Amino acid sequence: MNTQPIEKRHPGSGHHLDIVSIFPTIQGEGPFTGHRAIFVRLAGCNLQCPGCDTDYTSGREKQHVGDICRSIIEHGEAPRLVVITGGEPFRQNISVLANGLIAMGYDVQIETNGTLPPSPGLSEQVCVVCSPKAGKLNKVIADRADCFKYVMHADSVADDGLPILALDHSAKPRVARPPSGSKVPVYLQPMDSQNIAQNHRNIAAVVASCMEHGYLLQLQIHKIVGVE
Repeated sequence: MNTQPIEKRHPGSGHHLDIVSIFPTIQGEGPFTGHRAIFVRLAGCNLQCPGCDTDYTSGREKQHVGDICRSIIEHGEAPRLVVITGGEPFRQNISVLANGLIAMGYDVQIETNGTLPPSPGLSEQVCVVCSPKAGKLNKVIADRADCFKYVMHADSVADDGLPILALDHSAKPRVARPPSGSKVPVYLQPMDSQNIAQNHRNIAAVVASCMEHGYLLQLQIHKIVGVE
């Protein structure tokens, strides 16, 4: 069970960011699934989801945006996709980093839980992937999101085929849905319960929901191929 503490929003100027790691990998989720990518994992989250399997607190350190960009460049000309994730990336002001990477010719994807507003001045070229965990979404993020991604447990499926709870986080009456009339893609992935039998049930529930409701099946392929 995730025991990492809840951390409040701390936007700052954006010239220094509290990060955990920068690493090359294969993007395993969302619209860029299968693409080579550099992940910038930011420290801290404003939520505490019991089922979260990501370490977003260990080894954290403050780094200047210039140093972060140099670390990204050191990975070579390819990949050209940078994924800024967490924790919750919008807990900090990431516009300086994201906009700078866009200016350098990178594609940038943000992975957010959708509860906090986007950083001021964030480039419209940034792809925002919203993976709701709480019962409400920030309205600006809900309207700005390029897609929604849900994590579902077999024992927590609503009538619309989306989860009642996501990663076991408390949400009343259920985890938030995309805005009414939204036309952006909705991805649905099985929760990794760290149990083979339960994971098979979770996969079956997601497949059934995608077949019935037309959501896009999403598997964490980075885990399947054995990369972070």
